[in-house]
Amino acid sequence: MVERRIAVQIDDLTVAYNYKPVLWDIDLAIPEGVLMAIVGPNGAGKSTLMKSILGIVEPLAGSVRIFGKSYDKQRSIVAYVPQKGSVDWDFPTTVLDVVMMGTYGSLGWIKRPGKKEKKNSLEALEKVGMLSLKGRQISQLSGGQQQRVFLARALVQNAEVYFMDEPFQGVDATTEIAIINILKELRKRNKTVIVVHHDLQTVPEYFDWVTFLNVKKIATGPVKEIFNDDNLTLTYGINYKTSIIK
Repeated sequence: MVERRIAVQIDDLTVAYNYKPVLWDIDLAIPEGVLMAIVGPNGAGKSTLMKSILGIVEPLAGSVRIFGKSYDKQRSIVAYVPQKGSVDWDFPTTVLDVVMMGTYGSLGWIKRPGKKEKKNSLEALEKVGMLSLKGRQISQLSGGQQQRVFLARALVQNAEVYFMDEPFQGVDATTEIAIINILKELRKRNKTVIVVHHDLQTVPEYFDWVTFLNVKKIATGPVKEIFNDDNLTLTYGINYKTSIIK
């Protein structure tokens, strides 16, 4: 059996807001080619962990490596889908323009997207079922449609590591199924996909790897091994039964 490379390595990561620890001494090694959920209660630091990895939030201590190098050096192989609430949906731009923004990282700031980038962007929109709305303003889209557009923008980057902050939030069942099928397809291609997730019922169905987080790392590993009553109880502070949430 070939040993997997470590896609994301986090050592001794601590983050605080106004001197209050939000993440405390996090050590985490995420293997290449997994589809991983980060789960935990509200205020557990899930989004903060993701933002710290991406350099959006400055940690007090610790280090992050993407395939052994700093995020700044690996930016071109990383894609990020933020929470919908953090995006200015009134910004006057079309669906296609938003997706084509995903090509800027590979082009640099001098070159403009050309025919190849447009073709790739249209193909990404087709994958997420949004091709027919390519000319629509993003402000005119439903929540599920907006999420599909941001997923297409991530896909067009052709990254090695994908970070997604609650991509299923506020979407309908059809969109959720479409998104998870795309994420599973990325995993088949040996991409690493890391998702902040809140629906415990779908963890065993959607993911093969999970990290339990509540300011501290509670546990991390294959879903089949660590998605159990003990870790759920340690993370959420109440007695959980996996039989109830399945």
